[in-house]
Amino acid sequence: MSLPRGTRDLMPNEAFFRTVLIEKIERIFRLYGFLVIDTPMLEKLDVLKAKGGIGDDAKLIFEIKDDDCGLRYDQTLSLARYMVMHNEMPLPFKRYSIGRVWRREEPQKMRYREFMQADIDIVGGDEVKADAEVIAAGCSIFDAIGIGYRVDINNRAMTDELFKKLGVNDSLVAQAMRTLDKLDKIGGDKVAEQLVLIGIQKDIVEKIMLIINSNSTNADTLSKIDNILGHKKYSSQLNETIDLIKQYGITGNIVISPWVMRGIDYYTGIVFEIRLQNGSYNTSALGAGGRYDSLIGALGSKSMPAVGMGIGLNRLLDILEYSNSPEYGFTRVLVVPIKQEHYTYALSVAKSLRSAGVETDIAISSRNLKNQLSYASAIKVGHVIIVGDSEVRDKKLMFRDMSNGSENLISIDEAIALIKGN
Repeated sequence: MSLPRGTRDLMPNEAFFRTVLIEKIERIFRLYGFLVIDTPMLEKLDVLKAKGGIGDDAKLIFEIKDDDCGLRYDQTLSLARYMVMHNEMPLPFKRYSIGRVWRREEPQKMRYREFMQADIDIVGGDEVKADAEVIAAGCSIFDAIGIGYRVDINNRAMTDELFKKLGVNDSLVAQAMRTLDKLDKIGGDKVAEQLVLIGIQKDIVEKIMLIINSNSTNADTLSKIDNILGHKKYSSQLNETIDLIKQYGITGNIVISPWVMRGIDYYTGIVFEIRLQNGSYNTSALGAGGRYDSLIGALGSKSMPAVGMGIGLNRLLDILEYSNSPEYGFTRVLVVPIKQEHYTYALSVAKSLRSAGVETDIAISSRNLKNQLSYASAIKVGHVIIVGDSEVRDKKLMFRDMSNGSENLISIDEAIALIKGN
């Protein structure tokens, strides 16, 4: 028996870890004022392919045989369709959604065919303010969970104009952008080789690589680009965005990275990737996104400027080594009746604990006490409440701390206080 390639099961401790992580992420999104929406996992193919919006990645869509639908490739296309169908939504519209997406690509380490993304987007609003809000919200998540990170940021329109100023033929610009976006995967030498192979002159490639391989400061990098473009339109906008992001108090470094393209064709302006601070450029992004001002209009609506980002939960879980998590679940106490005739009282104890907000399990298998305690240990429950003849008679319970094996005869109220105090 095996799973489909690029998918995986989660053990209880793994699923528990992911659930807690999602709760933390949702808490950040809510703190930033994002509204939650939900969209179907199936979308029509004309939405998924969005007039070439995802470019060559259209081949990665899981299409449903004999239907005009497919599994969603990402949640941005679903949001664009949502805005077309629900154009009464007040702008700016800030939304978040956490769910599964599918891509028919070759599985490899930290890359799956089915995976979860936590997405935030802002439709409408001032461009610089919206860009900064989305990036800062994403960074706040990594700050909250204690992961050191950096933000690689670029503007696709700036790079587009840069290529043209350097003499790259218009017909090669899109292909050159896609090639440049592979820098983190194949390295600078291979990128330079491929740029030449697609037809860009070697002297132009050398100028491009001189800029993108630079270890200069943000100011120096933008200065080189400004000198080629002959204006400061994009550098001024990037500097304004970065300055605004820093005012949120994020801890990660923000690096101007002209090689960041985000391969998806619907991006029109600012693009960014959030990576491990101590990672190299061949480290996969933990979160990424950008501005896509034309996508909603391309689906048949009036043009709506928008920016968003997605955080890959599966990749983040791997980085956090979630499989090593010792926590097994939410259950804090197991109630164990010694005999069948004690079950009714045990059930009333469980009901009282649950009413007090204590996550409680009750033994539903007929095992002796030793086996029940072994079971409690296996599922990593912190406390066991034992109910026997004297406990039923005196309306008490035997409270066992599984961490040290100590036992005390106490009331239900005392048990609730002890559990909530831990």
